[in-house]
Amino acid sequence: MSDHETEDTGHATTPGDPGAGATVATPALLIRRARDVHESLVGKRARFLMTSHTPGGDWLAHGWKDGLRIVSEPSDGIAGLDETGVWLQEEREYYRDCDTTNRFAVGLSRVWVEQHVSAPAPTPEEAQNAWLDNLNRDPNTPEVRHLQPAEGYPDPVGRRVIVTSDGVEADMRAVSPVRMTNGGELAITVLDECDWYGWAHDYPAAPHPTLRWELASRVWVE
Repeated sequence: MSDHETEDTGHATTPGDPGAGATVATPALLIRRARDVHESLVGKRARFLMTSHTPGGDWLAHGWKDGLRIVSEPSDGIAGLDETGVWLQEEREYYRDCDTTNRFAVGLSRVWVEQHVSAPAPTPEEAQNAWLDNLNRDPNTPEVRHLQPAEGYPDPVGRRVIVTSDGVEADMRAVSPVRMTNGGELAITVLDECDWYGWAHDYPAAPHPTLRWELASRVWVE
């Protein structure tokens, strides 16, 4: 995985052999407040809490802007902020040039970090009712979203995926449906995310070295 967890999140960082009788763990996405992460934030995936208010200043609604990367450590004294802040970039800009000036500063209290972990697999009933758990969930609490196996996923093209084999590879995209190989195995084509975003800036018909087939049993979809 490109962003290995080094602190105690309460979840394992990579799927492993659980051993006989142990609870099976599967890949998941942990979403939690950036201020609760006690390690380097640079390069981590992030989402920003957007809010709106009435003319009288009362809170009206909130939503999320995702697809972001953190490109600085927390810093005090950033112009225009009245709290500790970090600099963010859109992911497509992050993969083009992390040092570009096309970035923006936001308060750390409005930034959440997304990281891959391993978590106990939900039961079929839990998986079916997962959306109900979010109806009244406090957005300040950590959220765990289980990834789905590529096998049986209806349309994975363009989705974020991770590949589990000897280790865990993240920051990848699916670029084909699941297909059957000549050998009778199910496989899916994946591409490094940097090439996914760089496609429009290079000659589109040029070869993409990171484009490859992976066994669908090793691929998990966000």
